[in-house]
Amino acid sequence: MGKHELDQFGGAYGPAFRFHEENLWMLSWYAERMVRALEAQKTHSLVSLGIGHQVVSGAILKSLGRGLREYTVVEGSPASIQRFRESTALPPNARVVNALFEEFEPASPVDAVEMGFVLEHVEDPLLVLRRYARFLRPPGTIIIVVPNARSLHRVLGQAAGLLDDVYRLSPEDLQLGHRRYFDLDSINALVKQAGLRIRQTEGVFLKCLTTAQLQRLELSPEIRQAFFKVGVGYPEISNAIYLETSL
Repeated sequence: MGKHELDQFGGAYGPAFRFHEENLWMLSWYAERMVRALEAQKTHSLVSLGIGHQVVSGAILKSLGRGLREYTVVEGSPASIQRFRESTALPPNARVVNALFEEFEPASPVDAVEMGFVLEHVEDPLLVLRRYARFLRPPGTIIIVVPNARSLHRVLGQAAGLLDDVYRLSPEDLQLGHRRYFDLDSINALVKQAGLRIRQTEGVFLKCLTTAQLQRLELSPEIRQAFFKVGVGYPEISNAIYLETSL
């Protein structure tokens, strides 16, 4: 897929998208968790794959910006880059590169790569993981988040006859440019096949009902946060799976 073809998915990243608010919750949780991990590792050079909703890049610039010697955001969509540059003042140590993930190559090894909600989009996830593992300065870190086909709400939906196959992509998945779902076994196997070691695995958002059902319940922010806090210990049934990996 060419760079300009990626622009077709831009509509799914706006507030009119049915899962927009929920996606922002998950990205915010991931961004906070990822920043803590990279701070603890004293990361000085970081590559982000994708701009998306700008939640993750914003958190990195706010929390890690001063401690980074170099921060690179790789984005294939020219339209996404234009929106990002119009809304974000980049410091001297940050840059945005218009390239497909399969094409980008840093000038020198990096300490860390974050690819939150990326591997479900790419044509060949193993190729991407192996490629970015080559760019790491040992031991290096690659932080990954992927949507989980076996999230509790999907498994319950299948048992209730609302979903025939937990691995089937919905129309909204296709709007976002998703190509696949993962589960805990498949993402673990992919990481190991890429030659990486898994240091930490967590769940992101223990989602027990559909988005529409949760919205009707009008849950308090405290209950919503509880779904995230409890989900950490249940990656096999959470809505997404978070992994910290290294060489």
